Amino acid sequence: MNQKAFRCALALATLACPIPDICGQAIATPTVSQNSPTADIRASNVKLPNPSGPFGIGRVGYEWIDASRPSAYSIDPVAPDAPNTPRALMVYLWYPTSRKTSDSSGIYLPGAKQIDANPEAHSLVRDEFGPIWPQILNGQLKSHAEENAPAATSPRAFPVVILSHGLGGSGFEYTSLIEDLVSHGYVVVAIEHTYTSFAVLFPDGKVATQRNDPTPEGLSPEKRMQRMMASAGLNFAQGAGDVLFVLNELTTLNSKGRKDFPLGGRLDLSRLAAMGHSAGGSYAARACQLDARFRACISLDGELPPISAFPEFPDKKRFQQPVLLLEVEHTGERMPFSPEQYNDFLKTKDTEFKLCPLGSYDVLLKSAGLLHGSFSDYRLLAASGHQSETEQALHNLRLIESYTRAFLDKTLKKEKEPLLDAPVQSSEAKVKKYGR
Repeated sequence: MNQKAFRCALALATLACPIPDICGQAIATPTVSQNSPTADIRASNVKLPNPSGPFGIGRVGYEWIDASRPSAYSIDPVAPDAPNTPRALMVYLWYPTSRKTSDSSGIYLPGAKQIDANPEAHSLVRDEFGPIWPQILNGQLKSHAEENAPAATSPRAFPVVILSHGLGGSGFEYTSLIEDLVSHGYVVVAIEHTYTSFAVLFPDGKVATQRNDPTPEGLSPEKRMQRMMASAGLNFAQGAGDVLFVLNELTTLNSKGRKDFPLGGRLDLSRLAAMGHSAGGSYAARACQLDARFRACISLDGELPPISAFPEFPDKKRFQQPVLLLEVEHTGERMPFSPEQYNDFLKTKDTEFKLCPLGSYDVLLKSAGLLHGSFSDYRLLAASGHQSETEQALHNLRLIESYTRAFLDKTLKKEKEPLLDAPVQSSEAKVKKYGR
């Protein structure tokens, strides 16, 4: 993996983040060379944490086609597919099963070999995963997911979380977070955002790789900024459109009770959340601004400094449901903008939150080794089995999972959550309540 893996949301709204420590992709160089035999042994021992809840993990994937939208959006409307090709998405449903095992025996990245065999995707995935890619490719890195397993028979219906990955990422890179939620009774619907993900494999063997919207040479700084902002707006609108399309498909399949859909009638869409990381946080936020069917919204380090905490569109749509912004605290660190700009951003964020419904929270996390990439499996995989870095990555994953699950349990399951209801401010988390 490298610094392109999970760019700051700032990269979409303004410019590519020049500060690796802010973007969260720089880690300490391992004490053992990555090319040494010892490093290979460590990498082969990388293991995802066991989910903490009582349920097992099932998974099923679908290709869904949105005939109402084109395959891709761009400032320069040159789609990588033929003109008027409808937008196709791969969507993976992770759901609770009755059988729980501590063994990691599932596939981490389905279709890894087909993706690796694609010339365009080959360099992207090896750049994305670095030295751990061979373990993904040969199946040594496992998930806990069982493909097409029967869903748990109880409870009758499960609350649902629709998940969006970050720019250049993939839903599979959030396997640890997803599995933990599913083990506690949630269905997580992970969207592979076509041309935003590093690579998406479709059932017909086609691999769609990430597409960037290049900026022409010779633009003035003002024109360059305008173009970046317009591109960001299109990207956020496209991602939110994906989320809303997937929700509509889920609603149809859930009501029809089709036999080829193992969760027909089992999705409790009255208990529904949208969640995303980095740019995916803006997708989730915009979808929630547009659709009151979402009862909760979570942005994982998806704020847009120095502009705003959440995407702002000309229609001035606001949240219609409680929102959680779970973010890494960067106070005292070097920023790619001035202190004055950052102070203005904090004021804007406070104003935005004061317009949110009751039950909204801004949670600032500050823990050793906690960075932008910590919300995914990135830090754990990058540790390559090195003990101290692995322990640190696992600690931070548990910290993130605890606040994510607490917000969902409180908002969707109506449970009391001490982490949020009576927070004890600690060195690792600062909880601020909002709502009108």
